[in-house]
Amino acid sequence: MYTILEKNEASIIKDRSEFIGIIIHINSPDDVGRYLQEIKKEYPKAKHYCYAYIVGDKKKGFDDGEPSKTAGRPLLELLERKQLDEVLLVVVRYFGGILLGASRLMSTYIEAGVKVLDDSLLLKIETKYVYHCNFTYKDFDTFKRLTKSFSFSLENINYDTTINVDVLADENFGEQLTNYFPQMSVEVHGKRKVYKKIYD
Repeated sequence: MYTILEKNEASIIKDRSEFIGIIIHINSPDDVGRYLQEIKKEYPKAKHYCYAYIVGDKKKGFDDGEPSKTAGRPLLELLERKQLDEVLLVVVRYFGGILLGASRLMSTYIEAGVKVLDDSLLLKIETKYVYHCNFTYKDFDTFKRLTKSFSFSLENINYDTTINVDVLADENFGEQLTNYFPQMSVEVHGKRKVYKKIYD
């Protein structure tokens, strides 16, 4: 799955109507109402504020007065096709006085959504495990030389008679590590989401 962390906007004009796509990172469906209020204050004279969001297994599309299934549903389907999570996609419409018809209206909402997504930095959502490890100083030096064999980051390093450290790594890290250091203590202390750039 993918997400965005930075709010972004992009607009298109279609037969004198302006469609402004806005993409926002959210952590919960409870965030949606607050962001919609902010958007309505920013664009107070708009005619429609159509949106879709996905957070885990919770998702919704809303047409906000547009003909049924011409805005909210296609925006939601766009998020699903892009494999996005933890996002709110809003398309604000300033009505220009010309009716587009259901088919053109739907394609325009999709176009506005695609434009703002294409202009946004996508991040891959990965689940990492937090391993609490206890190294001897000798083993820790060896471990640091093996970094090319693993993908991880170190946190909370405590130097005492031994070295205690939390390692953020993939699910199979613990098994790999004990293959190198059979006598070492490795405990899983939970999971955490991380967001990784898919390009620079």
